[in-house]
Amino acid sequence: MTYPITVRFLHMAASPTLEQALHDKAVKLGQVHPALTGCNITVEPVGLHHHQGREFNVRLDLHMKGKDLAITKAAAEDPYVAAREAFEAARRALDADIDVRRGFVKQSAS
Repeated sequence: MTYPITVRFLHMAASPTLEQALHDKAVKLGQVHPALTGCNITVEPVGLHHHQGREFNVRLDLHMKGKDLAITKAAAEDPYVAAREAFEAARRALDADIDVRRGFVKQSAS
């Protein structure tokens, strides 16, 4: 199933190769979870005045039927590594959500 995927670059130049890699990862994520209806991806550097050692934030806003998830990872100097970690965290969160929806795990009382 296809769903809208948007990629934004804040305070940095847009990279077509990074954008394509993020889009491909989002498509794979949509194949994992059937209720995913949208994905917004934001990439931005942390600390705007660094010339070396700049880290990147990758934020995923996942929209599902009846629920939204926000995942932020900012642990790497390479935006591809930060993206990989963000999508791994999203995959774990979506797997947990699938388990709850299927009744394998009891839902929390909150």
